[in-house]
Amino acid sequence: IHTGGVDNMFPHHEDEIAQSEAVTGKKWVNYWLHCEHLMVDNTKMSKSLGNFYTLRDLLAKGYTGREVRWVLIGTHYRKKLNFSLTALDQARETLGKFSSFFARMKEITAAGDGSEAAAVAEQSENQFRTAIADDLNSAGATAALFTLVREGNRLADAGTLSAAGAAKLLECCRDFDRVFGCLDVDAAPAAEEFPAEV
Repeated sequence: IHTGGVDNMFPHHEDEIAQSEAVTGKKWVNYWLHCEHLMVDNTKMSKSLGNFYTLRDLLAKGYTGREVRWVLIGTHYRKKLNFSLTALDQARETLGKFSSFFARMKEITAAGDGSEAAAVAEQSENQFRTAIADDLNSAGATAALFTLVREGNRLADAGTLSAAGAAKLLECCRDFDRVFGCLDVDAAPAAEEFPAEV
């Protein structure tokens, strides 16, 4: 797998193929993931324009790596992403709502075998896997998470969610986070968490 910007497809990546295959006599890359440009305020982010953020800049402004990652995975890699501080603020709110959901699920104590949540978990897992298998469709994958949270909250609101069912939903979220890498399902919630609705 080789990644790179769309602006490097020709001639840079073609040169890489020619040089590497000439030296090794083997196929250089099986899969190319050409990423679109990162935009800032609808202008291509670049050092020459001076319109770029470093991770250090964003951390100094009080944002976290989780929030930056959520913004970056919110758009398919082959589509332009307009990066902004507003998007980071929205990521903070969304991740806060997820954290509240995780905390809520951990507080469920009702008895039951978890079958009430099995269909929700299965549907969300299938939606997630289908999206990831579709050229890393990150928007479809995040939609699966939103579906799981919405349905989990619906079951909890109705009083029909058991502790075993809540555990199944949390396990599904942990599985998703093996790809997302920013949910922190088992982190302690902050005192100022947002409401559970997503």
